[in-house]
Amino acid sequence: MVRRRKNLLLAGCMTGLLMALSSSTALAADNSSEEEVRYHQLADGETLGTVAMQYQVGIDELLTWNDLESVHVPPETTLVVKSSEEVKGSSEPLPVIHVIRRGDTFEGIARRYGVSIRQVQRWNRRLNPRRLQLGAQVRLHIPGADGKSVSYGAANGGRLYNGVAMQTTPGMRVRNVARSYGTQRVVRLLQAAGADVQARWPDAPDLVVGSLSVRNGGRLRPHRSHQSGRDVDLTYYHRGNVELPDFRDMSVETFDAVKNWHLYKTLIDSGQVEFMFIDYQLQRALYDYAISIGYTPEDLEPILQYPRGANVRAGIIRHSRGHLNHVHIRFTCGPEDRGCH
Repeated sequence: MVRRRKNLLLAGCMTGLLMALSSSTALAADNSSEEEVRYHQLADGETLGTVAMQYQVGIDELLTWNDLESVHVPPETTLVVKSSEEVKGSSEPLPVIHVIRRGDTFEGIARRYGVSIRQVQRWNRRLNPRRLQLGAQVRLHIPGADGKSVSYGAANGGRLYNGVAMQTTPGMRVRNVARSYGTQRVVRLLQAAGADVQARWPDAPDLVVGSLSVRNGGRLRPHRSHQSGRDVDLTYYHRGNVELPDFRDMSVETFDAVKNWHLYKTLIDSGQVEFMFIDYQLQRALYDYAISIGYTPEDLEPILQYPRGANVRAGIIRHSRGHLNHVHIRFTCGPEDRGCH
């Protein structure tokens, strides 16, 4: 009888212990789920782009987490800025069309886009690889993101590991995804800066994104740099919100100093820009505009090379030949990058 009471007592203790453990586990799960979600109330002067930069998240993530259809969000809106919800699409294969040019082969196309020859053949069964006609379209599906991205080595002699394919987002239109791989940090910065301009000037056109890097980095002709996922070419904002189909030469008269200055200053203020290469005469337009809104020559010394001369090595924004139709931005090495310089 005594043994039976002991057994019942032991069973009761075990049941109580299991119930307590179950409750604590459920409570911990609830607390962890709460910790995985973070909120931010949009203040005056903030945009979805500035919030993306502040919390180091992607514009696509903010749009998804908050069920938003555009980057135009009114002040005092409460935004989810951290969530366990996975945003699909970044790691999925991206459809690309390659137009046949003289000298193209399936082998060369496969090597250029980081896929196998068999894949190219499987996606294009109606094309005869021995009789490729100029202008014919080759359908491809190139990889998206794949793990943590790392820039390795120099911009003109490095590599890119697990590059993230930049895709078109508000304010940024990607010209060729296969040539638009960068580190996740660089891609997020660019997309956030473009979204910020779009939110402040709803009529602003999208900038055309030229080359960043190919998926695994290395030589990207005709560039000497663009090898490690930290360089990008962008069109300029044209006065009158003219939508440019591609790179076009600018003059002081057509160059939109207001929007271009805002974009460049936003990126520079992030502390993650090493250089911007802009034609010297366009720097003058930036300088004059900055002075007109209250900056002093001393304020602009660390930012602009102008007016010290096109050959003076000073300022983040510097002259380089061939940059009358686009800005070349080089980002600094990030904490995940290796052997970077």
